[in-house]
Amino acid sequence: MLKPSSLLSAFSLLLVFSFTIFAQTGTSNITGTIRDSNGAAVPGATVKAKNDATGVTSTQTTTESGLYSFSSLPVGSYTITIEKQGFKTLQKTNNALQVGEPLTVDGALEIGQVSETVTVTGGAEQLQNSNATIGNVVEQKAIEALPLNGRNPLALLLLEPGVVQRSFGGAGSGVHVNGARDRAYNVTIDGIEANESSVPNPVSNLYRITPDNIQEYKVTTNNATAEEGRNSGASISIATRAGTSEFHGTGFFFLRNEALNSNEWYQNAQKNTKPLIRMNQFGYEMSGPIKKNKTFFFGSYGYNRVDFTQPIDQTFGFPVVYTDSARQGIFRYFVPDPANPLVIGGTTITRNSTLLVDPGSGVPVVPNCATATSLRCIRSYVVNNSANNTAGRPLDTTVAGLFKAYPSPNNFAATGDGLNTATYAWNPPTAVRGPAINARIDHNFNANNSMFGRYLWSDYNTLKGDPLNGRPQVYPNNPPQGEVFRRTSNLALSYRRVISPRIVNELTAGYGRFGFLFTQGEANPAWPDVPPFDLNSVSEPYINTPRTARWVTTPQVLDNLSIVRGAHVFRAGLNFRFYRHVDQR
Repeated sequence: MLKPSSLLSAFSLLLVFSFTIFAQTGTSNITGTIRDSNGAAVPGATVKAKNDATGVTSTQTTTESGLYSFSSLPVGSYTITIEKQGFKTLQKTNNALQVGEPLTVDGALEIGQVSETVTVTGGAEQLQNSNATIGNVVEQKAIEALPLNGRNPLALLLLEPGVVQRSFGGAGSGVHVNGARDRAYNVTIDGIEANESSVPNPVSNLYRITPDNIQEYKVTTNNATAEEGRNSGASISIATRAGTSEFHGTGFFFLRNEALNSNEWYQNAQKNTKPLIRMNQFGYEMSGPIKKNKTFFFGSYGYNRVDFTQPIDQTFGFPVVYTDSARQGIFRYFVPDPANPLVIGGTTITRNSTLLVDPGSGVPVVPNCATATSLRCIRSYVVNNSANNTAGRPLDTTVAGLFKAYPSPNNFAATGDGLNTATYAWNPPTAVRGPAINARIDHNFNANNSMFGRYLWSDYNTLKGDPLNGRPQVYPNNPPQGEVFRRTSNLALSYRRVISPRIVNELTAGYGRFGFLFTQGEANPAWPDVPPFDLNSVSEPYINTPRTARWVTTPQVLDNLSIVRGAHVFRAGLNFRFYRHVDQR
């Protein structure tokens, strides 16, 4: 049992820890210094920050050093207005506040009447001097204007300097930032955990955000601040869209179809048909005021209806099937002549080979053996011949029924021995289905108290096969070797309190949750009545392993405290995450 002194020491350590970490959220800060025309600080000036989209205004007065700071503001465009008796009113418009990017808006007041207003529109580009982070903010304009395969905004991460992606062989995502591991990422949505903890991928878009419901996101690739820490790779902070003082609505339908594509070079070389690609993504978004300048809503709905095919060798490898003659119990083998070896295409043939047959039809290019002593020819062994099957046993009925479901080979060059085994090359189908829903409410109680709640929910299910994990439909008219059902949800509740003109606190709580169900053998309607054996020489269209599942839930609490004193702004915070990872295997 801990002594009181030990508990006090632990609590003191927690306080020190909390005041050295500023928790990462989807907001940002506006700070500046107000001076007169001679460069002297102007204390007691009234500074107002008005959100141009909602009309919500925050007010502060400058310190004795002329400093002001608005902490934990929603991202967007702001108008800064400075008033002081004896000076003209200064108004600075079009100040773009970006997620995780503190904005500095200084002002120089001119002597005059308060009723006189000096307006500065779109001032000079501000030099970032509040931290030394290296990164970029991907704005909504870029997300909407740049082409996105699958409408995934996070795909633009790959365009950032220092980011590379391996196309093959990556143990994790294959995405590396400045040489960091491809699992070293931290993704948050409005400050709430949004990582896939087992095989993280910064562009997987686990919670199905879209160009319609994302405001912008910041990518930090080096020199992360305390609130962006946790991982050595990139930190991705996503801010979702909020409602404004005007009603807006958009409907969309995005289409991809193989009729608009040419065939792939590899597919043409193999004389295969063009892979199917039919992507239909549709939905809408709506936003506006519930109570003007007080309460706002935003909602979006999207649905994925995707059908595609993919060459079997890319997901499973070329499956091995028996030739038609082998299914009849006639097994063929090549008889070499050591004294006069057979050479085809520069290769010496000493045993069964795909070079012995036509690659398309399987017709042998060498003769059958005419006599029992012939060489450099193909000889047959007939299983059903009474001399070879002296007990007269028939083929096992289970195996015979299984082979009836196998197609005849259509490619005798890719795999097999050419005479008894070959492959059936085709493009197995896969379907993706699922909705994605986002809802957000922002409410301002008064000038000192505001909050928002945001909820994301989605299904993203891979049906008719699981090619990503090497479990497609192996042969036509056979069940898939697995399907994947994915369900995610993400909740954020945030409360901003202006405790005094100099102290602001932001409290955020929520959770991220995702679940993956891999059906594997249970995707077969005949489950669990599947053959309990494995064949060495051919590929089975079934597997007999049951489902596996993974559920990860991450409750989270964040708190940010900002204190303005003299010429300084002190910030502290706490970020607590609790991971609950449940595996069923």
